[in-house]
Order: sequence, then structure tokens, then C-alpha cells
Amino acid sequence: MSSESFNLSKRSPDEANCDESEAKKLKSENEESVGDIISKAAAATNRVRKPKKVALLLCYLGKEFYGMQRNSNVSTVEEELFKALLESNIILQSEFDFPKTMKFQRAARTDKGVSAVRQIVSLRLPIKEITSELPEKVNKHLPPEIRLVAVKRVTQSFDAKIACDARTYSYMTPTFAFASKDEETSENYRITEERIKEVNEFLQNYIGTHNFYNFTSGRLPGDPSCNRYMISCECGPPFMSCGVEFSVIKIKGQSFMLHQIRKMIGLAIAIKRNLTDLSILDKVWDTERIDIPKAPGLGLMLEELHYDWYNKKYGSDGMHEPLTWDEYNEVVENFKMEKICANIAKTEREEKSMLQWLETLPHHSYDVRDAGPPTMLPSKEALGDKKEISEISNESEKTDISKVNSSNTDVKSVNICADSTILESETTSVVCNNSSETEIKCQS
Repeated sequence: MSSESFNLSKRSPDEANCDESEAKKLKSENEESVGDIISKAAAATNRVRKPKKVALLLCYLGKEFYGMQRNSNVSTVEEELFKALLESNIILQSEFDFPKTMKFQRAARTDKGVSAVRQIVSLRLPIKEITSELPEKVNKHLPPEIRLVAVKRVTQSFDAKIACDARTYSYMTPTFAFASKDEETSENYRITEERIKEVNEFLQNYIGTHNFYNFTSGRLPGDPSCNRYMISCECGPPFMSCGVEFSVIKIKGQSFMLHQIRKMIGLAIAIKRNLTDLSILDKVWDTERIDIPKAPGLGLMLEELHYDWYNKKYGSDGMHEPLTWDEYNEVVENFKMEKICANIAKTEREEKSMLQWLETLPHHSYDVRDAGPPTMLPSKEALGDKKEISEISNESEKTDISKVNSSNTDVKSVNICADSTILESETTSVVCNNSSETEIKCQS
């Protein structure tokens, strides 16, 4: 073969390099990372981001939201927060769409209707936005049910959930829930100091590490994750709101599971109403499923998050601030009493959820149970004359109702699952009003 023929069949170096560079270009375009998208978007808006990790301190009334965590097609606290940050020109559209690119993390989940007195989330924000004016700027775009209280610089590796040592939840309940079954159970009931003392004596049984298998659902017997450590549990002094006497139960623990707090409250109430006795404690820590009532979701709130280890290590290093709320207590307590507690009292007065739930307690066995809980309807007296009862209270775990109306000939099955509690791996403790004379004003 001639050299001329050989040269014709051989590709020139320029042609080969051209094809290779074109292939790399196509690959680069197809494999563009989310980080590249954010960088380009930042450049397009002519901003130098230099993001730093911060903690946002929040409080919110959960009544209007379907929980804390973002969920499609429903209003949630996180969705409103992201919208406000976007409208304030603090985050980019790409970060709004993909919060993980900001290293976003919540300290604790709250479910539908559950409020938070002190909630914390961590994320990365542009350094120029991390100023004392940020809360005011964001609050202009938030609904009044959500308030951004403060922003604090944290370490770059900080994770609001992982760094949290313990969580404190409150449960605000009418005091008539602790009346014995022989006493009058009505809004006229007034609890005594002796009765509060008796309630606190029982609550001490929860302190320490126990197998809380019987205080949750969806777990197998013997599951080691059901072992949870409770730090403190206390019932506070009574106070008046909307003509009803209330008290707040404080529960602080390392972590909690689904329904755990409400079942802890439910068992305490059942014992104080003499529907079972202390011998049940020999059963509830075991692996046989025991029938324990679950208290209404109304009254439950996330009270505080504890970062003792983080604060000790980084809180005074000169570069980061301790994650405490001391300087904001007045603002936070006002929001708690005027928004959260007032709403709980008003709703209880109007809907009587605790009164209705108390009527179902005698129908629980407080013993080894079958597959499902008892199926009993509250009486018309508990509901008042507003409407005929057609279904069980929203607080039963899962109830099959054979007849909803006597005129119906077809059997209907209604499954109701109320889940206004904390999800697993999250902790609980409650802070109550220290004054027994304080009255919370009801919202009109």
C-alpha cells in the first residue's frame, strides 16, 4: 500500500481531539450536578454566596398545618418557611426545590396540629444574610402562626437532629381528667394539691430506661429500639383558661416513638380514675401487647430542644453561640400563652375532646388485648346537643364501626387513625406555667 493511501485512511490528530472534546462536552452537560446548578444560578443573580451553617429558632401554632415536615399538596411549617426565605431573596429557587442542597435538617418532627414552643432547624445560608435583621426580614413573609425568633451561627458540621441531646414536650390537659370515676367529671372540677402530688408519684414510674413497646405501634415484640430513656416527668400546678382548669404535664426524654407520650398520659389518667391499678406496670414493660388508651392529640406541643453537649463544647469558643433561648424567653412565652395555650383551651371548651375520650376509658381491658382496640361510641351527653353521634372520637387508634346510622342497611367500616404525636427518635419534656393563678385569655 502506498504512503498516500495510508495517509488517507488515517485520522488526523486534530480530528481525533475534536471528537474527544465534543464527547467530554456532552458528558459534562449530561452529568451536571445539583451543586453546579446552584453555582450557575448564584452567578446569574450576581451574588457571592459563601454559605455558612446556621440554626434558625422558630415557634409556631400547629393548628393550621399538616405537620412540620414538607409534604406535597398540603400546608406545612417547612413549606411556609422555605417560601418566606425565597420571597426574602435569601435562598435560590433551586434551594427551595431541593432543601438538601442547603444541608437542611429539623431537630424534631411534629405531626398534624401539633405546635412547637421552641423548634430549631439547621441549614446553610449566604454569609451576608446572617445578620440580626434576618428574623424581621423573614417574618414579613411568614403567616402569624409561625415566627422566626432568632438566627445563630453554628459549626459547619452541625446537624439540628443529631446534635440534640434530648427533647421536651408539654401536654396541656383539663384537670378533671384526673378526677376519680366517682367524682364529678365536668368543667367545674378543681384539682387539689394532694391530687397533683398523687399524679406526680405515678409519673415517676416512667423515669429511667424502659421497654416502651406497649406505648407505640408498628413494632415487633422484643424490638430493642423500643427501649427509651426518660429523664423527667412532672405535672405542674393548675391554671384557668376559658373557664376550664388546666394543668401541664412535663415529659423530658432522650427519644420517643409514635404515640408514646399520648399513651403515657392515657395510662396515668386511667390509673388516677381507678380504672386500673399499679399492677399493670408489671405487664406494660413486657412484650405482650397490652390495651393502653391513647390520650387526645389536643394539648401536645414541642416545648424545648436540649443541646447540652454542643453548648459545652462550642457555645463559648468565641466563634459560635450557645443554642439557648434565655434572651428570647419573654417573646416565646407570650407566643405560647397567647397563641398555643389559648387555642388549646378554646378548642377543648368547644369540642370537649377530653370529656368524650374519658367516656371510652371503661371499655378498655388494660390487659393482653386482641388485634384491635374496643369499639365504643361516646354518649350524646358528652357531645352535647349539637349533632347525632355517627363515629367514634378521632383519638381511637383504629376502629371498625359496624353501624354508623340505624337507617343504613349496608355495613360500613371506618378506619380512623389520629396521629398528632411525635415520631420515633425524638424526645419529650414539658415546661408549664409556674404560677397557679395565671389565666390564659381565650381567643375570640
